[in-house]
Amino acid sequence: MLDTPANNKSQKPSGKTLGSVWREKGLNKNLVVKIRPVVEGNFEGGQGQQTYSIDTSQPTVESIFEDADFSIESQYSTPFESSNPEGRLPNLMGMIQSGQINAAYYSLFALSNDPTGVGATVAEGVSMAANVTGVGDMLSESEGKLQGLLGRSNFTKLNSHQIFTSASSIRITGTLFFQAWANAKVEVEDALQQLQIWSSAAELSKQSLLVGGIKDGFSEAMFPSVIPPLVQLQYGGKTYSPMVIESVSAPITAPMTKDGDRIAVRVQVVFLSLTAWDAQNIIDTRR
Repeated sequence: MLDTPANNKSQKPSGKTLGSVWREKGLNKNLVVKIRPVVEGNFEGGQGQQTYSIDTSQPTVESIFEDADFSIESQYSTPFESSNPEGRLPNLMGMIQSGQINAAYYSLFALSNDPTGVGATVAEGVSMAANVTGVGDMLSESEGKLQGLLGRSNFTKLNSHQIFTSASSIRITGTLFFQAWANAKVEVEDALQQLQIWSSAAELSKQSLLVGGIKDGFSEAMFPSVIPPLVQLQYGGKTYSPMVIESVSAPITAPMTKDGDRIAVRVQVVFLSLTAWDAQNIIDTRR
């Protein structure tokens, strides 16, 4: 599957670890979130057979994960909404349901007796419109039958049936807590900066298509910029991969060292899955 997490929990990166030394202080490893980039491979295996392996050249960011949520959102619609009379003749159906059609029924008779003749013309026009829309026969029924429609609706279980249309990417939101125990630069600043780098484009071209095409060839000039990397999120014995970092939000005002390195900071972060997930992807988080 295109977005099946790789079985790489035991793969150890060669890069250093950034973030607070929570595990060294005895905290259970399942309470520490690990974020590291992954690279896509196995293109030769064909569509849907790609794998995602840890980029061992990149560092790992570790932190406490607070108030984290795992959100699944699917979209449903009711294709029958416009197929009932209320969708085609909402005003008339509303009048029938509310009983106002009776008042309109008697008003037509009153207009027909208008000595100026204007009312009769209006009444005749309304009658013709009712016949065209197929409601003429209903209006010709007795007042008692019209009164019997008061408080009734054509809304049913059948025409309210929900149809699955699509699903959004998995969304993981939470707060990363970085706190310095010995080195504020490495445990807070460098870790936060690495997250900000991973959430930003690796490179954005400064050249136009024409200039880039002349210098580098038009094939590369058509796609001159480099997108942010994919990442893997591990927490609580589960692995979520591949993900993208949608947003990273951190305060710039916080307790600092004399060198300007923040001592403790809470970072709001949002992760999105690369594609929408199915049931197997949920199961694979335990791999």
